[in-house]
Formats: sequence, structure tokens, C-alpha cells
Amino acid sequence: MVDLFAGDNTYDIALVAIDGRVVARAHSQKRTEIADAIELPYVSASNSRVYYLDRDRDIRYLKADGTSGLVTSVPGSATVHAAFAVTPDDARIAVALLDYSVNPVALTLYVEDIGGAHHSVIFTSTTKYVWPAGWHAGQLVVAYLGPSGTPFDSTTAKANYSGRDLTRYPYGPNPYGGINYHVINPVTAQREAIISGGGASGLPTRIGTAIVQGEAVDWNGQPLFWNSPQDYGSFSASGSLSPNGRVIAACCPDPGGAGQLVLWYQNGGRTVVSVDVTAGDWVGWFDDSHLVTGFYQTADGTPTVVDLSTNQVIQVSARGIVATMLPAGWD
Repeated sequence: MVDLFAGDNTYDIALVAIDGRVVARAHSQKRTEIADAIELPYVSASNSRVYYLDRDRDIRYLKADGTSGLVTSVPGSATVHAAFAVTPDDARIAVALLDYSVNPVALTLYVEDIGGAHHSVIFTSTTKYVWPAGWHAGQLVVAYLGPSGTPFDSTTAKANYSGRDLTRYPYGPNPYGGINYHVINPVTAQREAIISGGGASGLPTRIGTAIVQGEAVDWNGQPLFWNSPQDYGSFSASGSLSPNGRVIAACCPDPGGAGQLVLWYQNGGRTVVSVDVTAGDWVGWFDDSHLVTGFYQTADGTPTVVDLSTNQVIQVSARGIVATMLPAGWD
């Protein structure tokens, strides 16, 4: 879980176990603020640890046993924001640099070994903006801002979305900030698939991702038809697809900005879970029977772990969004 509102340009990380215990914590500095710059993700998960950005340059790790340390550095600065994703085997890192010192903002995307060897710039642009979100089947997954997107997030544009103040909701319907994902070759940047035409929702799983319209897509970009007579997309912007691809967890049983978590099933049916959420919150799935909820704002509510097989609900002594799962589980 990542709490972006810890204060004093800092943020907090908490690793939450399947039984609701917080097993490790870290406190870190945010990037140097650039006026109206979009918020890029701060963390990435491999099979064994969570990596996080400390200030503009340093990439550190945190393991479930509480050990942590410095891994590598990236060329972020007071005018260049960096985002990254580490491979599941901890061997390589993909980094996007958004240079706000020039107009238009310049994107550089590169891949290298942890430590800097085999550095290769694979994509540059001043019109299309992507950044690493993770890895799937050896390919790099990038979040894409859209064909007409710019890497700015103005106060005017954020002022009102379903009655909520988006200055407090930095990412949108997923923790990676793009409207969809592109699966690309990490050597040539050749695009292999587009994951959702727009509105990728929640955290991806090994099947694919939910989308805000109330459906889901797989890693080839093919739809998983939901065909629900009461689609969650009518009530919520932030559904999360289960690892088996059969359930989407999202707010709410009735229209509105806040309510209870609902499990939406393919071809109809739903189950209301006694857990408070809002229409902008997504969840993370540990497995097909356990999930963890989070909240954008520290005052919104108490995150919980839910055991769907027993209906047990465990409060979590941490705040924030479910920013990634450990392991990420995209393969």
C-alpha cells in the first residue's frame, strides 16, 4: 500500500500480508514537484521484493522480512521525472524520463541491467507519452497516456470528476496512471498488443485487466465479455479483475460515490461484501479468494483484507492505495 498523503512531500509504503498484518514499512521522499506535472507511479514489484523511488533518483527495495537497501539510481532531477519497472527476476529495469525543462515535454524510455550494464534507449518522443507499469511474459508493459494526452494534470482539468476533487486523486482508475497499457518488445519497442482501448481499471492480473466500461480484456487485448445485466461500469470507475478472470471487485450495489464492495460475476450475478469503498477505489487480489482494499485519501476509510471463503474482514493498520501486489502476478 502506498500513502501519497503522508505530508511534507513524503509518502509511506506498507507491505500487507494475506492475514492483514503489516509485515514491513518504508518512508520515502517524493519527487521534486513540477507545477502541473502528472503523478507517475512510485513503486514496482518483482517476484521477491517491492522497489520504490526515493526522491528523484534513488531506487530502493523493501522485502517482506523488512530488509531494505539501495539498488540503483536513475537520472531524475528537479526538471526530469522518472518512473520505472523491474523485471520479475530482479535482473533488469525499464525507466521512463519525462523532461519538463523543454517544450514539448520530452520522453526517453530505456532498459538496462540493474547496475547500469547493457543500457539501451528504445523509444523517444515529444508527442506520445508512456512509462513502465510492469512486465508480462518477458515483454515490457507500459502505461499509455493516450493519442492526445499531454503529461500535465492541470487544476482545471482535475477540478471535478463525479463530484470528487481530483487534486487528491492523482492516478485515475488504476495505480499506473495511463488510459490503457501497451505490451512492447523491450529491445525494439515494437508494440505487441494494446490492453483495453481506454480506461484500464484496477491492477492487472495474470489474465488481464478490468476496464471502466464494465468489462475486461486479456493480455492479447481480447475482450472477456461480462454480459452482466447490472454492469459494475454503471456504478464504479475502478473495478479489479480476479486472477482467474471470473470476478470483478468494484463499488457499489447502487449508484453513488460511496458504498460497499461488490463482486460482479460474468453473465450476471453479484455479491455485496460488507466493506466500505468509494467509486474511485480499486482492490488487489492475493488469490481468487483473498483481496485487499485501499483508499485514495487518508480520511476515506480503513483498508481491509477480505477472505471471500469465510467472509472474514480484517482491518489493516496502514493507509493508502493498493499500488501493487507482491509478486505482481502478471505471468
